[in-house]
Amino acid sequence: MNNGDRIKRAIAFYISVLLFFVTLPILLSYSLGYRIDLNALKFYKTGIIFVNSKPAGTAIYVNGELFAGITPARIEDLKPGAYKVQVKREGFYPWEEELVVRPNMVTKAESIILFPVMKEMNRISPQPVTDFAVSDRNNIYYLTDHGLYRSDPDGSNIKKLSGYADWPKGATRKKFSPEGDKFLCFNEKEICVVYTNLDKALAPEGVLAKAENVLTAEEPIVDVFWYTGSGYIIVVTEKYINVVELRGAGKRNTATLYKFNTRPQSLYYDQANGSLYFADTGKGKMTLGGRYVYRLDLRQTFFDSLMQLLPKRENEPANDKR
Repeated sequence: MNNGDRIKRAIAFYISVLLFFVTLPILLSYSLGYRIDLNALKFYKTGIIFVNSKPAGTAIYVNGELFAGITPARIEDLKPGAYKVQVKREGFYPWEEELVVRPNMVTKAESIILFPVMKEMNRISPQPVTDFAVSDRNNIYYLTDHGLYRSDPDGSNIKKLSGYADWPKGATRKKFSPEGDKFLCFNEKEICVVYTNLDKALAPEGVLAKAENVLTAEEPIVDVFWYTGSGYIIVVTEKYINVVELRGAGKRNTATLYKFNTRPQSLYYDQANGSLYFADTGKGKMTLGGRYVYRLDLRQTFFDSLMQLLPKRENEPANDKR
């Protein structure tokens, strides 16, 4: 081997060693998730976006450019920053959100649901309705000018239950009893109760439900709740909390439990402990002004224990012990 070959081999060897030490940090950096910004001439740590959707197999766009994969997919080697991610599929409404990529972290968007574009909807009521109510027993009740009807959730098995048609007018609210066998329909002035499970032996032939107006209020009604047992309702107006008995006809038994200082706010009735919670302004020397939260205990045991603590009147006959 002549000197020229030795020199060439030596040069090639040193160049190879130099390239090895130059490229080694770059290769190691890439293997650890680093990339180089050629404009700034510095390394940065990359991040990942994970995208999943229902239905799967949808197209993904990142900053307006179509990604090579479909959901579910990992979009890797992303420089830290914000990315506009879109998920699109024909026949569905698109999904879009700005996702922030952080170094060495996975940003997830995995609960995406694409909803189909509705081309048409099924009409399930047999005729125009005044209102309707949906029970948790998979029944729909239609309040119409020709009576009360009931169907399954898809509108099948339609049946006329009653000829009653004097429903409260305007915007109404509906509340089913805890047993699910009746519901209230009310607005600011009227309350109607609908009994959906009549005793067939007592009901007239062909009548499967009964509806009746139980109250026409003097003050605007704020809300109505079923009292435990469903034989009474709690009627909250802008001035009072009343309990109304449903049994009977004509003028029903009514008890006024509380008079508000201002219009009540944030009403909540807890069936479990028979308590009505509300906010009202305080009054008396012990209050500091503003609104307070009050709890009105309506459990029967509360009233029974209260009566036991009251002293007996002198003219009240004592129970004979035998």
